[in-house]
Amino acid sequence: MTIGEKIKARRLELNMTTEELGKKIGVQRSAITKYEKGRVDLKAKQIRAIANALDISPVALLPDPDENTRSLIDEEMYELWGGATIQAKRMALTVLRQFKEEE
Repeated sequence: MTIGEKIKARRLELNMTTEELGKKIGVQRSAITKYEKGRVDLKAKQIRAIANALDISPVALLPDPDENTRSLIDEEMYELWGGATIQAKRMALTVLRQFKEEE
């Protein structure tokens, strides 16, 4: 799912209108429609505001990676993980656990 699809799905799950969501984050209803249709590239600050208004983690709104992207991410993570110190690995696991708890 795209960010826009996730925003819309969560908004509908909460029985919230585009106007209500817009008011919560300080934008017009039409802006929410553009976000949901993917017509706007959202900045991290906007994603956090939307996630907060929808009572979910910003990470939950990130788009699902496609198969090619997932493969590249897996390879890069494997390489980074292999070269990381024990301390860096512990820190990374702590951060990942915090993201999981937010979901």
